[in-house]
Amino acid sequence: MISRLHTLLLPFLLLLPNSATAIECYSGSQLQVINCPSMSCIKQTLGLDTVRYCDGTGVSSICQTYRIVETCDTIPNLGYICCCGGDLCNSAFSKSSGLLLLISLIAYMFF
Repeated sequence: MISRLHTLLLPFLLLLPNSATAIECYSGSQLQVINCPSMSCIKQTLGLDTVRYCDGTGVSSICQTYRIVETCDTIPNLGYICCCGGDLCNSAFSKSSGLLLLISLIAYMFF
């Protein structure tokens, strides 16, 4: 009886979101793709250096600690940090960086 119940419920259980599912993030200077135990990727810029890595979990989570969810913010002593929750979302080029580049070019042309 129990094994029949497991067989009937298994397809439904597979459809439920799995909170333990890892996401893929870029990491390191060579932009290696790694599986992250957390649900956020980070892109951090401090001065001229930009690094990419997985967010921590629990009390080690930068995104949760500073309440940066699917956005970017400047954090004292840490720099400009972007947190995102999709596979490979901490890429080298983002929509916001493209918009910033476009605005900078237009401003340069007029000033």
